[in-house]
Amino acid sequence: MDRIDKGTSRVPGLTPHLPAGPGQPAEITEFSSRGPEPFISLILPVLNEAPILAGALSGLPRAPDLEIILVDGGSTDGSREVAGGFPQVRWVSAPRGRGVQMNAGARVARGEFFVFLHVDTVLTTDHLTALRQAAGDPRVGAGAFELRLTPPTSFLRFIAWGANWRGRLFRLPYGDQAIFVRRDLFFALGGFAQRHPEDLDLVLRLRRLTRVRLLTPPVNSSGRRWLKHGNLRTSGYHWAFLIRHLAERLLTRRWPPMGQLFSG
Repeated sequence: MDRIDKGTSRVPGLTPHLPAGPGQPAEITEFSSRGPEPFISLILPVLNEAPILAGALSGLPRAPDLEIILVDGGSTDGSREVAGGFPQVRWVSAPRGRGVQMNAGARVARGEFFVFLHVDTVLTTDHLTALRQAAGDPRVGAGAFELRLTPPTSFLRFIAWGANWRGRLFRLPYGDQAIFVRRDLFFALGGFAQRHPEDLDLVLRLRRLTRVRLLTPPVNSSGRRWLKHGNLRTSGYHWAFLIRHLAERLLTRRWPPMGQLFSG
């Protein structure tokens, strides 16, 4: 596997202003000066999350080896103004779409490890410590954390239990488990696809090249989708989507072996 360059762009000929999608440039705003080269790049895709964004950003850990990149997909609810109150956060504007947004964040990230974090998933200093310890093993190329859903209702505890067993047995964590990837491996795979389920697609491609590790402690992630749409309806949708995606990979060519990091 070719090693990615260690310069600012990390890829020859790539600048932080590459398009984030076909024909659509990504806008990058620095709310703080660039400090020492980070080890971990925390990449958060957001869209109209102003009501919870301040709480999410204020709860993120601070560390000299950590950079935080917030990638907005065109929010109209004041999310940018909220993020402007956090000088440690780098703001990136990209076309809407979680895969597109996370790719845009990865293209400007400087860390050795990328952590893709949903805004309603809580990452703490304990998780960063676990990641640093795992990173000491060169065989660790990618992974995620065990899951705990909140509020801890009986049904959501059962869902989290199932998700953790899925992660242990089949190495199939989802995006709400804070997926992490070494930058050279992420670039070698071409990043995320630009359509849903971009997280599952990336994990399935990662499994061909590395063992996807599941770390502890669990991350707390909001169960708001189950609370909003109903337990059985939401779970049924997830299972149907998983089966459909696996069938598409087996029976069609809709999902190529490379992502779309450099599309456009």
